[in-house]
Amino acid sequence: MKNQLLLKISIETIKELRTEIHDDIDDSKRKKLDQIIKDLECCNVKELSKDQIIKLFGKAINLIPALTKILMFWDKL
Repeated sequence: MKNQLLLKISIETIKELRTEIHDDIDDSKRKKLDQIIKDLECCNVKELSKDQIIKLFGKAINLIPALTKILMFWDKL
């Protein structure tokens, strides 16, 4: 049950991010983000582990230019 709630929140959050960054990313990244959303939505029927949800969410985050720069900065610390 917890995983279903995490999955639902993750899907909603990624959709909100996609809306916010729509004009800031290129088509290929937008398509990848759309695919991640579809993957999460299709998997909604079956139980996913927290790790699988987090990995897909992480892939979505890596497509966001500003967050990628922040993560690269943290990596250098």
